[in-house]
Amino acid sequence: MSTVDPALARRRERLRAGTQPRPGWRAWLLVAACAGLWAMFGYGVGDVATYPIATGYLAAPLQPPNQTPALLWMLFVGVFGAMILGFAADAVLGAALGGAGGGFAAFALSLAAVALGLWRGAADRWVRPPHLGFFDAAGSLPWGGGGWLSWTAQYWAPGLLAAISAALLLAAFGARRRHLRRQRRLRETLSQGQRVPGTVTETRHTGIEVGNEPRIRFVTRFVDHLGTERWVSKTGQFDPTRIPRVGDPVQVWFLREAPGDEDRIAVGFGSDQDAEIEERLAAQ
Repeated sequence: MSTVDPALARRRERLRAGTQPRPGWRAWLLVAACAGLWAMFGYGVGDVATYPIATGYLAAPLQPPNQTPALLWMLFVGVFGAMILGFAADAVLGAALGGAGGGFAAFALSLAAVALGLWRGAADRWVRPPHLGFFDAAGSLPWGGGGWLSWTAQYWAPGLLAAISAALLLAAFGARRRHLRRQRRLRETLSQGQRVPGTVTETRHTGIEVGNEPRIRFVTRFVDHLGTERWVSKTGQFDPTRIPRVGDPVQVWFLREAPGDEDRIAVGFGSDQDAEIEERLAAQ
C-alpha cells in the first residue's frame, strides 16, 4: 500500500521529465470532426450567398430565384456542432502546442476549414455568368469594379481567410517555442534553484478565461538567500475555486546567482508544492 497519492506522483514525474501527456488518435478525430463542421458551415455560407452575390454580376433575368437556400441547415448544424466540439478541439490543441499556441491553432483551424468550405460551396452553387465580364448574355453591359468584386469573391474571400489562418498558424508555432523555453527555464529553476516561502500581496483578473479557468495576474513577496526582500509578478490560469487571494502563502523557487531574474522564478500554490508547480505557473 502506497502512502503517496498516485495522481500527485504522476504529476511529479511529468514535471521532472518535462513532458505532457500527448493527445491520442481519438482526440485528433474530434479535432478533424470540428474542422469538418466548420467546413460545412463555410459551404452553407457559399450556398446562402448565391442570390445576393449574383445580383452583383448578373442582370435581373439571369439571376437565381430569391428563395430560402436549400442548404440553409448547413449553417446551423455546422456552426453549433463546431462550437460544441470546439471545446474538445481547444483542449487537444492546447495540450499539443501549449495554452496560447493551442488557442492560435484552434482559430487557424476554424478559419482554414471555413475557407475550404466557402471555396467549394461557391464553386458548386454560384451561377456562372453566360458571358464572363458582362451582366447580360449578349455582352453589351460590361462589369464594373463591383461586378468583378462579386464574381471573384469565390476566390479572394477564401484566400483572405486562408491567409489569416496561415498567420495564426505561424503565431501558434511561435507561441509553442516560447512555451518550450518557459518550460525549460522552469525545470532548471526547480532542479537548481533555492526554495523559500512567499506571500501573495496583490491579485488582478486579466479578463481572460481559457477553458473556464481565469487568468490571474498576481504579485508575490519573498526574501532571497541574502536577506533582500523582493517582489515578483506572475500570470497563471487557476481553477475558479482556487483563485489566489492577498495573504495566501506560496513557495518561491529562484536561482541564487540571479535572484532578480523574474523569468527564472517559479511560484507554487497548494499543500503539496512540488506537485502544484505546473505549466500554468511557469515564469511568464
